[in-house]
Amino acid sequence: MGPQRDRYDVVVVGAGAFGLASAYHLIRSHPELSILVVEARSRPGEGSMGASAAMVRDVFSSPDNHLLAKNAIGFYRRMMEEHERLRGPSPLLDLYGYLWLLPEAQMNRFAAILAREAGSIEAETLDLEQLHSCPGLEASPKRWYEGDDARPPEPIVGGVFGRTCGAVAPELLADFYWKHAMAAGVEFRFDSVVQRLSFEGREDILLHEPSKRPFAFQEHMTGRLRISRVHLGDGRSIAADRVIVAAGAWSERLLHPLGVATACSPRPELLFAVSGPVIDELLAWQPPVHPIDAPGGRSRLPFVILPTGATLKPLFRERHIWLGLESGVLAPIGTREDPARDGRLDYSSARMGDREALATDVLPAITPYLPRFETNGVRLENSWGGYYSFSPEGSPVIVEEPYGLIFVGGDSGSGVMKADSLGRLVVAKFDGARTARLYSGEEYPVDRLSLTHRSVEEETLII
Repeated sequence: MGPQRDRYDVVVVGAGAFGLASAYHLIRSHPELSILVVEARSRPGEGSMGASAAMVRDVFSSPDNHLLAKNAIGFYRRMMEEHERLRGPSPLLDLYGYLWLLPEAQMNRFAAILAREAGSIEAETLDLEQLHSCPGLEASPKRWYEGDDARPPEPIVGGVFGRTCGAVAPELLADFYWKHAMAAGVEFRFDSVVQRLSFEGREDILLHEPSKRPFAFQEHMTGRLRISRVHLGDGRSIAADRVIVAAGAWSERLLHPLGVATACSPRPELLFAVSGPVIDELLAWQPPVHPIDAPGGRSRLPFVILPTGATLKPLFRERHIWLGLESGVLAPIGTREDPARDGRLDYSSARMGDREALATDVLPAITPYLPRFETNGVRLENSWGGYYSFSPEGSPVIVEEPYGLIFVGGDSGSGVMKADSLGRLVVAKFDGARTARLYSGEEYPVDRLSLTHRSVEEETLII
């Protein structure tokens, strides 16, 4: 259904994790506002949010990331307590833990982080003897792959298990924010690409012709410049007093033409669902740890991170494991889709899944430590991809321009796990407040995530 009016107090671009949380908290704080959320996909959370591994953790090297994630996870747990439909059989939040398998240098770095946080992070260390029960684990690899004479990967000397970590169901989280925001009065328009934002429609603004760009001197005239039009791919436009851009990987395509820097860039991330006897063995493993969610008092296979950056996410009901690999300098930066070209967003997570990359990129990062994962040892069930929008330090970014525009992004692979906290920060920025009250009641300075007054540590535990 299309928008019910021609002008809104606020238009939110994007119904992913950040956009949904922003709309939800904004209408709760300001029920008098008219708010429209515009989304290119057919449902909320169908973009990169739905294509992600959707993991949550509070183990970070940056105190800011730790605080933001810890508060969001706390909110999700409370929602599960209050809403029975979020508790199962596939729950909103399943905290079965993260397990980093680490060489010596990384083990020492983790130990320093945990010591600095003085108990704030719920985590425990595992020695090599405790990891020997992991099926097929080769702690000291002999080689990278057959015929390669490079020095083998570093040996694993131990592990770190994070307890307040696990998986979130992105469809349940998106549905929760969407349904509650709608019930409070937020309107949603799906299958609608925002093609551009403009200053058009304000009689007191002087514009260049034919570019419709404002004369530069007006930027210094308080209150003169305002984003006033949100142009859709079908040729229609909507007037807005304030615009919140939470379009993830596609945000820079809207903001760069306005001269707005985000310091965030997107790159593709691939996931592969695999099955087979090797997978069944791993899924049956009960590691010597104590996760928060332990049905029947039994631990389960955690989300595993290998020293090479390869990840293994268990899907217990489906008897699958999702394999991923942290992208580095070889991953192309940017999006394949250009919504400005014809007003549509031809995005398909299934089409992004490069099945050949499982054998060429992902398995070679896994098999040195888990040799049974050789190409014929697991069966590929599915592959897909989404976008990962990263910032310079690995922490989110909130940018506010004086002409009624707020950008939130740069999740660096942790958008779902920080979404609720970022939604609260967006509301504080909207209100002109210096701090935002997080779920726990803690106050967080909003400008710490800005570009002009940024004050965050570099995140070294990016997955």
